[in-house]
Amino acid sequence: MRPRLGRRMGVGLVAALMVAGAGCKKGGDEGASRGGSAPSAGATPPPATRPAQERPGPAGAGQGLLLAAGRAADLRVTHDGRFASYLLNGQKPRLDGVPPQMLLGELFVVPVEGGEPRKLGDGVTNVPGGLLFSADSKHALFLTGYNPASQSGSLNVAVLDGAKADPTVLGSAVSYMLPSPDGARLAFVDGGKLKLGPLPAGPFVDVAAEVSTAQFTSDGKTLLIKRRGSAAGGLAVVSVDSPEDAPRKLADQVGDYAVSPDGKRVVFQVRSESVRGLYDLYIAELPAQKPKRLAVASQAFAFSPDGKWLARSENGKPDVPGDLFVGPAEGGPGRKVGERVEVFTFSPDSQAVGFLDRYDVTARAGLMAVVSLPDGAPRRVGDRVPNFVWGTDARYVAFLSRFLKPEYSVDLMLYPLGAEKAEKVHQGVFGYGFMPGNGQVVFRSNCIRNGRACDFKALELPRKEDPQTWLQGIFSYKLSEDGQRVLATSARMDSDTYDLSLYDVKTKARKPLDQGIQVPVYFAGKDDSRAVYLIAQGNKAGVYSVSTSP
Repeated sequence: MRPRLGRRMGVGLVAALMVAGAGCKKGGDEGASRGGSAPSAGATPPPATRPAQERPGPAGAGQGLLLAAGRAADLRVTHDGRFASYLLNGQKPRLDGVPPQMLLGELFVVPVEGGEPRKLGDGVTNVPGGLLFSADSKHALFLTGYNPASQSGSLNVAVLDGAKADPTVLGSAVSYMLPSPDGARLAFVDGGKLKLGPLPAGPFVDVAAEVSTAQFTSDGKTLLIKRRGSAAGGLAVVSVDSPEDAPRKLADQVGDYAVSPDGKRVVFQVRSESVRGLYDLYIAELPAQKPKRLAVASQAFAFSPDGKWLARSENGKPDVPGDLFVGPAEGGPGRKVGERVEVFTFSPDSQAVGFLDRYDVTARAGLMAVVSLPDGAPRRVGDRVPNFVWGTDARYVAFLSRFLKPEYSVDLMLYPLGAEKAEKVHQGVFGYGFMPGNGQVVFRSNCIRNGRACDFKALELPRKEDPQTWLQGIFSYKLSEDGQRVLATSARMDSDTYDLSLYDVKTKARKPLDQGIQVPVYFAGKDDSRAVYLIAQGNKAGVYSVSTSP
């Protein structure tokens, strides 16, 4: 689990062009595929229809409630689960060098409980940052007439509950947009100028020029501004309540940055003058005070979830990670806890740090280590570890470990915090995580067909017996927020589609829901009462939802 270096609260259009998985409101393992299948270029979908009645059970494809007909792609769900968005008539831009997954199409939204689909705009892209929902799920922000060459388009804002209101156009050459954490304000870059104002229609004030991205603090009171390379790649800060004031520059030649969860301070990288190719780490209190240097050649850094601690690497080299230090969030020398550390993360309760010690950049693995804060001794509990994850209540760490003898195997290990050593959960694991509430650690194993058909297993916590098989032959899974239901897909043999089923954790019952769907599939509706998915093949192509009641 790599720490998030500079937690951008939105995704800039300068990011790598790939199919956006945004809109997924629940965790899970999507197997090897992301997003729906792209319709053929130039295909014209059937007109959207009113939802049909939901059918009692699957005898073929299209057994759920039809929300919208047509060959749709790029399915997403709002944070509150009330609306689904999708692209119709998607086509790959006629421009050399764009990724094959990239689409431009007509953007629609539809209530997941059923209702008339609503068209929002044309020429909308599925690349990251082309469509965002505000945190309160009141507004959809999207770019129409998207130009892949300039990575910009016209910014539109639609009120999701305003079915009869036309979207409001806010800018014509927008390359970046970011709603505030409370959904009340919007920052966007139009023609290189950063603008800030209230949603949905402003007025918007010009804040700064030559801007690439921006980020709100968690309290929404401060806006950090990252300038373009032509403006020395500087980092500046401005008060949201006084956007007309000139931004206060923190530094030039800034790399990544991160804002503390309480919004009181920011740490950022400045190109090092002593170690070529790397960055030194600085910290500044907010509102902007004079920055001070914390570390030389720092490649990774992160605040703890409670904002009390700051972890960072120091004294790295271009091909060698630095040592890991943990100290108070306001700065200071910190305490060295690990060597050559590139991957680390705090526990959810901020009482410990997990990290991969003596990290091998070539093998992309290290020694699994855990240290309790503030002054516990580091404990190494695993070898040849490529990744790990904390349990939701911070009592366990699960990780994969590569074993070379008697034969090569990637096995799932579990370390109860404070124990002498980790214990093996299962051999040959592909994808794992904790159920909400930390009642079980779940994983895929015994995979065949190149990982397209696996057993889905669960180990009850605390451990009293061996893992139990919940499902067989699954490709991906998605967990409900209450941890009581699992949406599972199974890869079909006759086509590149999947069958969808629901697993009830309490009763252990598996209920088939539909056939011939595309991944991903999402929980949606109140209390995750429905599943939303696409069918992209055949005469039943469309957007569907189905009840997830046991």
